[in-house]
Amino acid sequence: MLTWKYDKNKLTTEEYIGNKILAQKTSEKGYEAIIKEYVYIDSLEVEKTIKLIPEIWGKIKGIGIDLGGGVGCISSTLAKKQDVEKIFCIELVEDVVKLCQPIVKKQILNQKHEKVISVVGDYNFLELPNNSVDFAISWDAMHHSQDPVITFQECKRVLKENGIFIIIDRAHNNSTPDKEIERMLNIIYDKEFLQRNYRKLDKKLTRKENGEHEYRFSEWKNYFNKSGFNLISSTIIKTKTEDNLKMQNDDRIKEIFTDYELGAFGNRKIAFVLTPQKKLTINSKRE
Repeated sequence: MLTWKYDKNKLTTEEYIGNKILAQKTSEKGYEAIIKEYVYIDSLEVEKTIKLIPEIWGKIKGIGIDLGGGVGCISSTLAKKQDVEKIFCIELVEDVVKLCQPIVKKQILNQKHEKVISVVGDYNFLELPNNSVDFAISWDAMHHSQDPVITFQECKRVLKENGIFIIIDRAHNNSTPDKEIERMLNIIYDKEFLQRNYRKLDKKLTRKENGEHEYRFSEWKNYFNKSGFNLISSTIIKTKTEDNLKMQNDDRIKEIFTDYELGAFGNRKIAFVLTPQKKLTINSKRE
C-alpha cells in the first residue's frame, strides 16, 4: 500500500465518514457483502459493461490509474487483462484500502493481485511523473469531485499523449432545470438508506452533504474542454427497466440496454472516452 498526498480537510466530510463505516462493516462479512453493499456490480458485469463501449477494450493496456477506485473491483477486473502491466488504484478512505481492497483483489486476481497497487490518496494529487500512464478510468467517482476541471487536469498531466481516460458515471439531460438539480441534491436520506449504510437512523443527511453533484451532459463536456481533453465518444448504458426504456437523452447519445443490473443511480451510466488534446507546435522556420 502506498500513501500519496491528499487534502486532509476531506477526512471530516460525511462522504468520507460514511465510506469508512461501510468499509469496516462490509469487510467483516467478506467479498460478496463488499460487492453488494459498496459497489453494486460484480467483476463479470463490470467487464461486460466496459466491452459495450465502442472500440475501447483493446486500448486498455500498459500502466493505468483508477481514480476514486473504492474497493478495487474495477482495477482488479481490468488487471485480469494480460496486456495490462499494473494499475494504481487511488482511494482516499484508508479503511477502504486497508480492509476491502485486499479481499477484492485476491478474489478477482488470485495470485496476480499485486498487479493492482493500492494507494491511499487524492485524485487531485497524483504522485506520478508527467506522461507516464497509458490509461485512466473512473467508475462512479468523478461526480464526487469538488472541482472536476482540477481533477481532470491532474489526470491529463500523467497521461501519455495518446492515452485514454474512461469515465463511467451519470449525467442528466441538458434540459434539466436548476430547480430540479437543487431538489435532487437536497433530498434527505430515508431510514432505509441510513440503515443500509450503518448510519444512525435519526441522522439528517442530504445528498449534497454526502458529496453528491448532479451534472448535465453539456456541463461534463465543458469540464472536459476546459481541462484539455477531447471527447472521443459518449455511450449511455442502461439496465432494461420500464423507466429506462421510457427515458430518452436530449444529447443524441447512442443508448445500449443490458439484461443485468448496472447498480447505483437509476441502473444507468454514461461512458465518456477522452484523450488529451494535442499541444500546438509553432513552426519557427522563416518563410
